[in-house]
Amino acid sequence: CSTPGYTCFEKDEFWASCKATCTPGVNPDDPPEVQSPWSCAVLAPVVFEGSSVPANFTAPEGSPVAQHGHLRVDGSRLLDGNGQPVRLRGMSLFWSQWGSKYWTADVVDWLRSDWNISLLRAPMGVESGGYLESHDLEKQRVVTVVDAAIRAGIYVIIDWHDHHAERHTGRAHEFFEEMAQVYGHFPNVLFEIFNEPLKESWHDDIKAYEQEIVDSIRKYSDNVIICGTRQWSQDVDVAAADPLVGGNLTYTLHFYAAYHKEALREKARAALSMGVALFASEWGTCSFDGDGWLDLEETNKWLEFLEEHNISDANWAVNDKEEACSALLPGASSTGGWGLDKLTDSGRFVRSSLRGSAANISGGSASASEIMAESTLASMAVNLQTALVSSTPGCAGDIENCKASRCCATPGYTCFEKDEF
Repeated sequence: CSTPGYTCFEKDEFWASCKATCTPGVNPDDPPEVQSPWSCAVLAPVVFEGSSVPANFTAPEGSPVAQHGHLRVDGSRLLDGNGQPVRLRGMSLFWSQWGSKYWTADVVDWLRSDWNISLLRAPMGVESGGYLESHDLEKQRVVTVVDAAIRAGIYVIIDWHDHHAERHTGRAHEFFEEMAQVYGHFPNVLFEIFNEPLKESWHDDIKAYEQEIVDSIRKYSDNVIICGTRQWSQDVDVAAADPLVGGNLTYTLHFYAAYHKEALREKARAALSMGVALFASEWGTCSFDGDGWLDLEETNKWLEFLEEHNISDANWAVNDKEEACSALLPGASSTGGWGLDKLTDSGRFVRSSLRGSAANISGGSASASEIMAESTLASMAVNLQTALVSSTPGCAGDIENCKASRCCATPGYTCFEKDEF
């Protein structure tokens, strides 16, 4: 805190404030609309300590990185260290400044062991309380995830999660030069330098910014760089017609299945035909705002398209915010270990897809119908479990399972059987 004698006290996971003193509980002086309890936990300044992974660290035997090594781009193809086509599949975390409770080593390990991910994306927020205001805190969050991914032997994307990166060129330079020096020799690490540009000019604004950042990273690392494209990373054909200079570059294709359909796939085909590689570093089963409804039929079309063209992907998002594309239900543990009852419909579907990928990043994957079937069975199992847990001795309430009691608490109601459960 800039005021002498003041301390940064936490109210909840979303808010903290500099105050002279703090009493746990509701503060009657707060505006009525925000009169929720203060925890009054003291938040000390974060000191960025850098990576704890030894420079000579070797990926665990049998892990994706041990199998595939350093990646490179050849035309429209992503190749592994053996010169073979490779497709990474995994998850994206949520904005670091709002979803940081899942930016933990335990979550990384759980996603690797239970969800079978070979790729994790770390979207570091830049504006709105992110890196521009708290650079040491945000860098430490990134390092926590990247270090854990390296130790787990999976690939990880360091993402400058910004819609206005061209306004923050200097800060992006300092960030990526530091990250490239620390991590640029590890085969695990990919750099995503502009999450989603908006409607700026590709040639004059987006490309100009990205060329500068590419050149900065190349002073220290030849690792793959993922380059954002115009219109929320959809105008991949525009970028392909006027590409950046340099090697090992891919272009970002983002889609949300309930909104983006065949027209966007046509743009992607056009880009591929011009000889550039694409990377779906963010996609959702829902609408483009991360919410709305799930369109799993269209999602399956997208997954088949990505497999056909060997395009790597990361699903949005490992978070428990109450919106359709979140993978987790509110309150899911920040240490992983989630049962099916802690996953949303989207989370269960995507987990099934990732677990059904044969060898995950080489060879074919489970069919769309198999993914749908497994996801549906998972939903049925969760619903059945909920029904069984809610059953109580004596007669059942209106929404409880009366299979065991065979009677109803509400007068005039009868216990009707749906099935054997």
